[in-house]
Amino acid sequence: MNDIIAPVRWGILGAARIADGAIIPGLVKSAVCEPLAIGARSAERARIMADRHGIQRAYGSYEEVLADPDVEAVYIALPNHLHVEWTRKAAKAGKHVLCEKPAAMTAAELDQLGDIDPALKISEAFMVRQQPRWIRLRQILQAEDYGRPLSFSSLLSFMMTNEADFRQKPEFGGGAYYDLGCYTAMAARYVFGSEPKRAFAAAAHNAGGIDMFTSVILDFGDGRHATFMVSMAQASSQSIQIVCERAFISLPQAYVPSRVSPNIIAIDTSADHANSDIHTLEFPPLDQYEEEVTNFSRAVRGEAVPYFDMRDARANAAVADAVFASAKSGAWVDVKGY
Repeated sequence: MNDIIAPVRWGILGAARIADGAIIPGLVKSAVCEPLAIGARSAERARIMADRHGIQRAYGSYEEVLADPDVEAVYIALPNHLHVEWTRKAAKAGKHVLCEKPAAMTAAELDQLGDIDPALKISEAFMVRQQPRWIRLRQILQAEDYGRPLSFSSLLSFMMTNEADFRQKPEFGGGAYYDLGCYTAMAARYVFGSEPKRAFAAAAHNAGGIDMFTSVILDFGDGRHATFMVSMAQASSQSIQIVCERAFISLPQAYVPSRVSPNIIAIDTSADHANSDIHTLEFPPLDQYEEEVTNFSRAVRGEAVPYFDMRDARANAAVADAVFASAKSGAWVDVKGY
């Protein structure tokens, strides 16, 4: 891989916490990114955030970022219900787009992006897929080093305490599934390397109408199942377990890896419940957001790096459609792809 490329000049749409605490620091640290501009509904708020990170240009609207001819790529850090609208506007302005997850509220919404310039890089921002650990995991599974992966399970939860957070509002795409379930569904699809055929789900809602707790079974066919639970009303959890024909594989701190300690894949090849035969693969501490914006910038420059286009985003949204429909009906629902 050629390490010497012209840095991609980035603009940020939205002064959200994810931009301030994760994306912009990743851009600043990356040798192939240049954070150039930030736009917010308040010019003052944009200026404060820009000054905090040493960004040159601060705008009081998102449109001004898209009109800036020097901005090549944008990160959309807006509430969920605005993702498709601003992805489309950014693409129409000729910008590459890395959009905060979920890319859309429904799969049908993403069809609005069907006529954008195919030369543009447009991707849903699942930073976990850019971890060297996740990339190595996929290599192991695709090679069937331990036989076929047959089951996937995951827990992802935290305790939501901020009543003013947009994730508390159903009309903004709030709730546990949109915030967390999109990750676990993506992870299951990533592990199996295919799309689920049907979904079964149960959800518990609060008085405001958002799902605070959702449990899901995805049937991938050929005896392969994924099960996961996501919640915004429980203690912090983040695990992935995969059972192959000849090994049990687990990823501790699966979605938010340590930035100070090695990150691990643990592989247990014992065939005896009373014993273990575990070996571990260790990966250095990392900032996965830096990995994400670096790889996206390399993709913009035409390099071969992990990259997932809008077809992948639509497939993940199709799972969400089926999960919500199943939670409402109490029955299995087919996942409708293209």
